[in-house]
Amino acid sequence: MRIVLFASAMWLCVPPAARADNWFRDQVAPIFERHCLACHGADEPKGGLSLAEGRGALAGGDSGQVIAPGDPEASLLVDYVSGDPPLMPKEGSPLDERQVAAIRQWIGQGARWPADLKLVDKRFEGQSWWSLEPLKRPQTPAVTAPAGWPIRTPIDAFVLAELNRRQLAPSPEADRRTIIRRLTYNLHGLPPTAEEIEAFESDRAPEAYERLVDRLLASPRYGERWARHWLDLVHFGETHGYDKDKTRENAWPYRDYVVQSLNEDKPYSLFVSEQLAGDVLYPHDPAAVAATGLIAAGPWDFVGHVELREGTTDKDIARSNDRDDMLMTTASTFLSVTAHCARCHDHKFDPIPQADYYRLQAVFAGVDRADRPYHRDPELQRQRATLTLQRQLLAARQQALDEKLAGFEMALLDDATRRELEEVWRETAEVEDQLASLPPADLVYAAATEFAPQANFAPAGGCRPIYLLHRGNVASRGDLMAPGALSCLPWLEHHFQLERPEDEGRRRAALARWITDPANPLTRRSIVNRVWQYHFGRGLVDTPSDFGRMGSQPTHPELLDWLATEFLAGGESLKRLHRLILTSSAYRQSSAGRADGQRIDAGNRYLWRMNRARLDAESVRDAALFVAGKLDQTMGGPSARQFVFKDDHSPVYDYERFDVEQPGSFRRGVYRFIVRSVPDPFMDCLDSADPSILTPQRNTTLTALQALTMLNNPFMLSQSRHFARRLEGISADSVEQVRQGWLLALGRPPRSGESEAFVAYAKRHGLANACRLILNSNEFLFVD
Repeated sequence: MRIVLFASAMWLCVPPAARADNWFRDQVAPIFERHCLACHGADEPKGGLSLAEGRGALAGGDSGQVIAPGDPEASLLVDYVSGDPPLMPKEGSPLDERQVAAIRQWIGQGARWPADLKLVDKRFEGQSWWSLEPLKRPQTPAVTAPAGWPIRTPIDAFVLAELNRRQLAPSPEADRRTIIRRLTYNLHGLPPTAEEIEAFESDRAPEAYERLVDRLLASPRYGERWARHWLDLVHFGETHGYDKDKTRENAWPYRDYVVQSLNEDKPYSLFVSEQLAGDVLYPHDPAAVAATGLIAAGPWDFVGHVELREGTTDKDIARSNDRDDMLMTTASTFLSVTAHCARCHDHKFDPIPQADYYRLQAVFAGVDRADRPYHRDPELQRQRATLTLQRQLLAARQQALDEKLAGFEMALLDDATRRELEEVWRETAEVEDQLASLPPADLVYAAATEFAPQANFAPAGGCRPIYLLHRGNVASRGDLMAPGALSCLPWLEHHFQLERPEDEGRRRAALARWITDPANPLTRRSIVNRVWQYHFGRGLVDTPSDFGRMGSQPTHPELLDWLATEFLAGGESLKRLHRLILTSSAYRQSSAGRADGQRIDAGNRYLWRMNRARLDAESVRDAALFVAGKLDQTMGGPSARQFVFKDDHSPVYDYERFDVEQPGSFRRGVYRFIVRSVPDPFMDCLDSADPSILTPQRNTTLTALQALTMLNNPFMLSQSRHFARRLEGISADSVEQVRQGWLLALGRPPRSGESEAFVAYAKRHGLANACRLILNSNEFLFVD
């Protein structure tokens, strides 16, 4: 009792103003910081009301004054937080009675706000979020397999446990024709041949299915198919976009790098590191230099970089936008986070402060997008990389000497200094001569620090200073920022400790190491979820590039983490991950609907069956070429321009005048020249990716225009004619022609009624039109 009385006496000795200040700091400020500042912070406050500082809070907002000092009943703020229901806060749970009472008491005491106290958003302090938690390997559930549905991999146990919780049963295994067709389209983007189907159906060996998976993964067609997914993800294009959508003649080596890396089953961390800093980490490897095409994959403002003069606000905006695209591509692709949302203010939903955003911008402060020289021949690339490094070191020595001797005349230099200068000049000349004597370099459009200047576009010559921009405004500079990463993973150091922070390459290398650190949970959760998505049609997290609070939560969180830890433990082999998923019973299920499944889980989120899928645009196109016998399977090299091009100053891309019989029309879809401003009408109609935006998921629509396009587009008419000629070359008998047509396109012979109808149709309208109908059938366009 004495202790309590003494404490009370001490409190009464505190001046009233100080007591009011302490009450605000201890009781009211935490409420504002955790519940209000997300919308009413200092930057762009909702309704014009800022609760970050006393002056703004007492001034009110668009609705006038909300705090009446000394009179809680006249204060709109009290009405907003205590109504039935309360109007504020908009996001999250309403304030409890104790919190409302604390605000009332503060206002009743005069609404004192301690001088110079500025509040900060603390919504996320002490809170956890699933994607930001460290990876831990979950225990595989102990479940009993139902009859006819064996647990082939731990994946099945996780899926079955979730189905059991929802009183659902899995579906039986699909028939062999369905399985091989599903697998081949998944891994190759092409249909299986009739011979391949027959061989698989007749192979009853216990390991027949696993051998099929291995054969498909070993084919170069795998890299081409899955490269298309990756290129969607990083918004790869071969024109700049913006106002003057000029061509990028040398973007294609990056596409070839992706295809080759996937076929080689490059460990994922190496795949990531090469794309962010391959030119720094592995400068002697031509593929690693081409890999940095990732950084240059997105749109680029030709006018802003080349035509605007240096020192203008618009020039600064163009450069800031450029770095924003590099940062967004990196964070969205590898981490599945929306770090770019913190450009103008702290992230509204995730623990990503604005400072983190500008630390990431600083990583890319010295790099531009341009054609950079390299050699596809490894020995020549080794020589070029060695000489280029020598030139950089000599340039640094020259700069140091210039600074040391500023203001001195050559005639007054001592002999030792003069000899040192002459030595630098001589060695520099020798290096330049050796570089000039190398065979002509190849070019790749990629991250570049050395390139030929073009009008007002020139290399940075170092790292440009990056400032924290108030509200993202280039004219409102705050603190100078050092390179770093995200602070939301506190066990990873997000302030990069660099020996030479002025070296831009070391900045990118540090970011690559941070992303690929085995303790980074975002990296592995992101990639295993993406692979799962392309096999099942939906990810375990169905917002694959947003693992934050505005994204979805995983349907099977334990399975996601088991896959991530298994992927990491298995050397980050993507092919091993594919095999693990594809050999599961969950993947082999039939796609047929069931009444109980539809009633409980109409969206099939918990995988009681396989999802039926429509072929994407490239698969439709490539499959039509394949069954017509016209698919050119040549790999790599410059992309095929399937349009008429003219006037490089203001480019025109005319698809209507392009002859669909030209050889370029027969190449796989992944090798098409991708234009940003004018998409291919045929591919666009079938929901191909927009190369101006990151596309982690494609839209799938079913429209009348698609049906008309499939029937009447010149490309489809051409392939129908080629298909008919192929069948005529097989047999002169109309019944056999129809039979072979169904085998080639659908992987099965026609049933008797189907055969009779198509033979009659072919006799009446011609074989080419019958082939056109086959290519327009649902069975051709969908995979069960």
